[in-house]
Amino acid sequence: MPGARGAIRIFRLAGIDVFLHWSWFVVAYYEIQARRGGYSSLVWNAAEYLAVFVIVTMHEFGHSLACRSVGGTANQIVLWPLGGVAYVDPPQRPGATLWSIAAGHW
Repeated sequence: MPGARGAIRIFRLAGIDVFLHWSWFVVAYYEIQARRGGYSSLVWNAAEYLAVFVIVTMHEFGHSLACRSVGGTANQIVLWPLGGVAYVDPPQRPGATLWSIAAGHW
């Protein structure tokens, strides 16, 4: 798998493997601790950080599923501390490529 080096598979949905890079844990710990005092409980800091990654994961699935809808392949998403990457291979048609790019942004 192209982007899975240094990452662990956390789940598979619709035939798409989702990986979490090891550095995510380091940055998550730092970010959650840095926001200490922002909420009444450290649990809320963690919930906020995790919510961002749920949104990033949904965004990457938008790219992947759009690519598949035009006949391309998309089998892997890797989540990094600063976002995610959907590994997609749309058909070599301008409309298919545009759809695969734009769909994650809706």
